[in-house]
Amino acid sequence: MSDVFGKALMAYHRGGEMVHYIERDDGFLDPMETGYYFMSHEAWSEGEKASLMEVRGRVLDVGCGPGRAALLLQERGHEVVAIDVSPLALEVSLLRGVRDCRLMDVRALDFPEAHFDTVVMYGNNFGIGGGVEETRAVLQGLYHVTKEDGRVIASTRDPLETDNPSHLAYHQRNRERGQPPGLVKIRVVFGGEPSEWFKLLMLGRDELTELLEPTAWRVERLYDSGAEYFFVLGKKP
Repeated sequence: MSDVFGKALMAYHRGGEMVHYIERDDGFLDPMETGYYFMSHEAWSEGEKASLMEVRGRVLDVGCGPGRAALLLQERGHEVVAIDVSPLALEVSLLRGVRDCRLMDVRALDFPEAHFDTVVMYGNNFGIGGGVEETRAVLQGLYHVTKEDGRVIASTRDPLETDNPSHLAYHQRNRERGQPPGLVKIRVVFGGEPSEWFKLLMLGRDELTELLEPTAWRVERLYDSGAEYFFVLGKKP
């Protein structure tokens, strides 16, 4: 499997190209500043900063990328395990000082039960499992590897907070197919090379509550930063 996203991160780390693209399956192409994944804590949104204050104990960083969250949490004294499906992203994380990086898919976690106190899933990583049922399956896996009072701190983007005609048409197409409006099929393009297609689920606040209803998790706090918002999940009693 080609590691296109990892190549973009490594190029940026080495001082090279600073832009990659997210291509949607309807042809929409969105240029992305690769430097976003390397932002210092001072440049984070207020919602992200506030939600990170909720972290406690041993941490699992899901989809760590180049390690911006893991590095900060290490500095604050947390033991952090950073996982990603991109080998080059993990290499960049290691080069930047993340101590424990592992090649692992959140859909197939390989940790003992009750191993972590906190799971962080920033950068829309809450929806990297795919659709609604796939995301619920991810949450079930996270339930098993977290302690009794474990928590998940994550972010997503409300897909409906837009007036872009292309996005609105995509949402409508999803509805006609019986899919959530914020379920997108995308791939990363860097240096003219595309990655494999994958699905990403973005949820509005009401949709998040509905997704969680049959799971063992509930929303404890929300931190708004416009269309992107951050939330803390705790285990239901």
